[in-house]
Amino acid sequence: MPVIVRVDAVEAQQLIAAGIRNLDVLPQAVFRDEHLPGATNMPLETFEPSQVDAFDRAAPLLVYCFDQHCDLSARAAARLEHLGFEHVNDLIGGRAAWTALGLPTEGAVGDRRRISGYVTKVPTVAIEATVDDVRSVGETSFPIPVTNERGVLVGVVDPTAAALPESTRVEDMMVPAPGTIRPELRIDQVAEQLRQDGLDHVFVTAVDGTLLGLVVTNDLHV
Repeated sequence: MPVIVRVDAVEAQQLIAAGIRNLDVLPQAVFRDEHLPGATNMPLETFEPSQVDAFDRAAPLLVYCFDQHCDLSARAAARLEHLGFEHVNDLIGGRAAWTALGLPTEGAVGDRRRISGYVTKVPTVAIEATVDDVRSVGETSFPIPVTNERGVLVGVVDPTAAALPESTRVEDMMVPAPGTIRPELRIDQVAEQLRQDGLDHVFVTAVDGTLLGLVVTNDLHV
């Protein structure tokens, strides 16, 4: 069984919930601004083996760095393996993969001013639905999201579609690729982009395509 195992953000979330020791190997200033819940800062740039002398070598660890371009966690995992640790989990995509799923962070900045705090839940229709189901949503000013059984956004239906024959299939009339943004973006960045593009709303999805909700441009106060 390999000592170092690469895990995705969902697996990391499960490990953290189970109480794994969680090590952020980014510089202290970066950690101070934002880090995963319960993380301990152990910057690779200043790492000394004495820092882990008291750790149980048989207990699993989780290490992470910034994003998919950052190799600090991979190098930290190699050091920990060399020091005799038996189970080291390296988070694929680092902190960026975590926030791209809309998962919470801590720190001086943390989740504050992220667009995820302005997301409004909205009614959806299934891709197998018909216009009759669209009508049941009621009046709305924005397109109605179409999702599959896993909650992934697969399209949107314009509210005017409610005037079509009730047996019309949603799959046949939906817009298949509506624009979306990720929940980790900052409010001012999103507000500026929406206004430049002349958009009054945008859907927010996690990096796996799961619909989180809708953001309305006029609700963004920057």
